Amino acid sequence: MDSVLTCLVSDQIGPGAVSEEASQVLVERTGCFACHFFREYERTIEIAFGTAGFQEGDEFILSPLTPAAYLRAIKKFGLVPVFVDVESHTAVPELDDILDKVSDLTKGILLFGHFGYQWDFSEWDASGITVIEDITQNFGSSCGGFSAGSVGDFVIMRMEAEDLVTCGGGTALLIRDKSYLSDLESRIQNFDRSILLPDMNAALALVQIKEFEKSFELRQELHELFLTSLMKSRHGYLTPQDESTAYYGCMPVLVNGKVKEIQTYGLKKNIETTLAFKGCCLEEGEGMEFHCPEAETLVLNCVLFPLYPSLGKQNSELISRVLATLP
Repeated sequence: MDSVLTCLVSDQIGPGAVSEEASQVLVERTGCFACHFFREYERTIEIAFGTAGFQEGDEFILSPLTPAAYLRAIKKFGLVPVFVDVESHTAVPELDDILDKVSDLTKGILLFGHFGYQWDFSEWDASGITVIEDITQNFGSSCGGFSAGSVGDFVIMRMEAEDLVTCGGGTALLIRDKSYLSDLESRIQNFDRSILLPDMNAALALVQIKEFEKSFELRQELHELFLTSLMKSRHGYLTPQDESTAYYGCMPVLVNGKVKEIQTYGLKKNIETTLAFKGCCLEEGEGMEFHCPEAETLVLNCVLFPLYPSLGKQNSELISRVLATLP
């Protein structure tokens, strides 16, 4: 609140100093070279694709569970999507499975860490291929000495209302290689300044990013509480890497039974749930061949329960009880 109000009383609410400060904080956290904040997620993806130099006919590897905004960008650029099935217990592909899909036509790979998942990149080698790392759901997570956002040539983080870090709406785009900077800035100049995120929004993101670990310890505590309760039921859950640090923006439940029954049960207790992968590539890719049975199953049976620091003791205890007694 203080961060946003300070910005308001300064009378400098458009793109400016606060956005630059937030950009610098993200640059330092990820080891990237530069960062820009934009209002729209999908436009940010398109700017990244254009800056990466993808050409019509290039192959682009991704999970079918990633947001459909990527599929729309792929179609717009005339790229060929190559889908990799996910692990049923993590909702992300194994790195070896991704590399097995690489061909001479492969020019891009998307890594999207669902629900706090982070890979161990110690044996990762994608030389000559542009890697886009989307850290919307795993910002702050780490595994094997690799933190989210430390590998991608381009790093994207959406900050909408439902995301791990939120500024009320907006997206950060980071580049790791200085050689991309000139082209990126030229592309930005082709648009009106209205595509850039206002400082008022950036102020909200800035304080969350600066104090992320401190503020989000509660998320981990809530996740442990909810997971303990869920394990009393007959339903399953998604697991992170062993010995990893994961931050959770929600509680994903793998439903063993009818999803509608679970959601109805939650509503009776005034708990609103959502389908975990609503609006993913698999959902919107009508007529496309995916051959990803694990992803198809997760789209149908993974439900999200709310998990955020301001839930309060009463709501947290209610959700905990509901998770333990799911039908």
